[in-house]
Parts: sequence; structure tokens; C-alpha cells
Amino acid sequence: MGIFGSREDRFARQVLTALRDAGVADARYDRDQFAIHVRHPIAGGSPSIAYLGNIFRECRDAGREERRERIARYLSAVVFPSGAPETWDEAAPLLRPLLRAVTFGLGVPAGSPALVRRPALPMLDEVVAVDQPTSMMYVTTRQLEQWGVPASVVHDRARRNLPWSPSTPSTPAAGADARAGAAVIRMVDDGDAYCASHLLLPGWLAAQAGRVGGPPVAFVPDTTGLLLAASADGIGPLFAAVEEEYRDAARPISTMAYTVDATGAVVPYEAPPGHPLHAVVHRSEVLMAAAEYGTQAAHLGPDTDTDPFAATFTVAERPDRSVFSVATWTEGVDTLLPRADYVSFGSFLVTWDTLTREVDLDPAPGLAPERFRLRGWPHPGVVARLRAAAVTP
Repeated sequence: MGIFGSREDRFARQVLTALRDAGVADARYDRDQFAIHVRHPIAGGSPSIAYLGNIFRECRDAGREERRERIARYLSAVVFPSGAPETWDEAAPLLRPLLRAVTFGLGVPAGSPALVRRPALPMLDEVVAVDQPTSMMYVTTRQLEQWGVPASVVHDRARRNLPWSPSTPSTPAAGADARAGAAVIRMVDDGDAYCASHLLLPGWLAAQAGRVGGPPVAFVPDTTGLLLAASADGIGPLFAAVEEEYRDAARPISTMAYTVDATGAVVPYEAPPGHPLHAVVHRSEVLMAAAEYGTQAAHLGPDTDTDPFAATFTVAERPDRSVFSVATWTEGVDTLLPRADYVSFGSFLVTWDTLTREVDLDPAPGLAPERFRLRGWPHPGVVARLRAAAVTP
């Protein structure tokens, strides 16, 4: 950290300056959350919180003037948004569905209304936004009460508002498998096309088979677009490219690939052991889980001595870049255990399947991604059987 603080601290001071120039006197920087808490005269002085992670990454390579403009637009959308439509008739045509990580929205102030969301895919939820000309507002339970409609109606209308064919450029992308005659297409989002959201439309991904020349596979590393390819062994290099985009993204979504099942429903792309793509597919799954469990753990810090400990989801990499995950169960520690490839008992490891054969695991309510509450240590006989089944990854 330099004498003027970290890059994050200096950026936060720029945002605070922009807020004060706009007439907001009551704003404070929360370094732990990398956010700014704001209370201003608009809406009767109601509090709001501006998380800076995404806008900080967006501004990372921007010049001074561009950075100022981006900060101004961000504050306009997040801190000073135009009001949500007051009636359902006004809101309905403006709704759009969005794919977001299951940990999206964690850390909002206590008492804030919850986002309207439902599970979409492993580690991903479907949330809903009101798309207005100068801002986008996430729909919460407060809007449901105001509009007098159930969440299912809001989700369904948001999906119907998406055009089947997004009005966005679709260009060939590097990585086509010429031997298989397969195309790789990148759909670039202009901010209004909601390319990634099209995975939520029933039948849409299945209908792309003709465009890519085979069973379709989709990648959505972030909110800026979508990558389409045909299922073939040659798509392996795409996983590495998507991983890099995900790591660099201002608003990341997923490291994983998605395809369709026999009914046309969107499902994660699978490659069982022995498949040529098993290592890269499993790597994408583990890295996605690591990101989500890491974000979740940051918000599960114990408030009291009696709160359970959120066990770490650890990723280990082999020389061939294949990876595996490990979670630790420590004797005498009330633990929230993440689902991992292996579970460590200190002196030995067992596979997750072995653990579940010996121990009844109950998901802790209200946690996504799921964790399992472990209040006590297994019976000595169970520990002995687990030790006998120990493996080396």
C-alpha cells in the first residue's frame, strides 16, 4: 500500500468526491466491503450502499475523463436512480431477466428488501431488472408488494420481454474446429441485448444448433456477451479463454459451459472421467465453486463465539493444470462445510461420495451455494471406516 493508500482506497476517494460535488454530505467509505454508504435528501434521507468492485474494474484502464464519466453514470444508476414504475402496467414492459451468480447481492444492509430471484443453473440465479433509459433497477420484494403480483408472474413477463433474436453483432470467434466444420460465434452485448439472458428462454439454445453446426454449447463469462460453439473435443481451448475473461471481467457470471439435454433444456456441459474434456470441464466447475464459496464465506464471518465456522473451499492444481477441491472438517469445531471433491480430516482425505455414505449431511437452510452444518465429530467407528477409505488425489 502506498503512502496515499491502496488503488482501491484512492478510487473510493474519487467516488466520495463525486458524491459530495453532487450535494451528498453524508457518505462514508467502508473499506472491508469496498463500498460507500450513502444517506442523502432524496427519498426522505433513506440509506443506500454503493458497492465499488465492478465499477473499479471497469475504470481500471480508463483515462481521467473517461473514469469521471463512468463514475458519474454509476452514481446516477445506483445512488440516484430514477424511481421504479409505481404500477404493474407501467413496470411489466420494462422487465428483463438476468443471469447472476448465486452470491450476487450478498452484503446488502440489514432490513433491505430481498431481490426477486429463483435458481436457474448450478451456482447461477435468475433475477429481474427494470430497464429504464438511463438506469437499471433490480426488482425486490418491495416492488412485488407495490405492484400486487407474485414473483412467478414477474419472472415470466421478464422472459417474454426478451426478443428471440437479440439485435446485437454476432461475429466468428477464434477457436473454430475446422476439422469438425464447427463455428464459434461471439455475440457482443450493446447494453440492451441481454445476450447472456437468452439462456433462460426455453428452446433458445437448442435452436442455435444450425448456426454452430452441431449440438450447441454456450459460455457466459460476463455480462458483455455470449460465446456459442458446437459440442466437440476441439472446444477445449475455449475453456481457458473463458476462464481468462471471467477473471478479468468487471461483472463476471460463469466459468462453465452449458448445453441442452434431450428435452432441449439448458444444462451444464458434462464430461465424465475418461472423456477428453474431463479435466478442463471439471476445472471450470471447481473455479466457479471457489469463487462463489469464497464470496459467501466473506459474508459468513462469525458474529459470536457460538456461530459456526465457514470452512474454506481450497483449490489445488496439478502440474497438468487439472484441479481438485478440498474442504476441511475439524474435530471440535461447529462447521459449515462446502461441497468439495475431497474432505480433509486432518491426517487423511476421503472423497465426497465416501463421506456421504458414512455421514448424514443436512444442508444448512438459506445458504447458496449449499453448505452442510456439522455440529459434532463422527462416531469413532465411522472415523475408522473413513480412514480406511482414505485416498490420495
